[in-house]
Amino acid sequence: MSDAEKPVTPTSTEETPSVPGWVEPALDSILATLPFAADRLAPLRASYLDCLAGCGRAGDLDMEHDACRKGLLRALTDTLGLTPDAARTLERQLEKLELDISAQA
Repeated sequence: MSDAEKPVTPTSTEETPSVPGWVEPALDSILATLPFAADRLAPLRASYLDCLAGCGRAGDLDMEHDACRKGLLRALTDTLGLTPDAARTLERQLEKLELDISAQA
């Protein structure tokens, strides 16, 4: 395979969307309260973090965070059977996390 045919992957010098470093451990603490194994949560966690990382830094940040949170909650409910009570509690925790992200943006 020639260099031109190789897939493009970001290097350490390229900018890629990411969340602040403190977000992942904070999210892990929140998700640890759920009655699901980490390996079952991993793809949903990654998807949520990717969604947050892709959010803009403009006035619509809260709306974009809402979409990420709702997507995670829907996925947890549909794929893992998250109960309505647990979903409400998780939603409040994620809203707080997202507010903290917005405050630092």
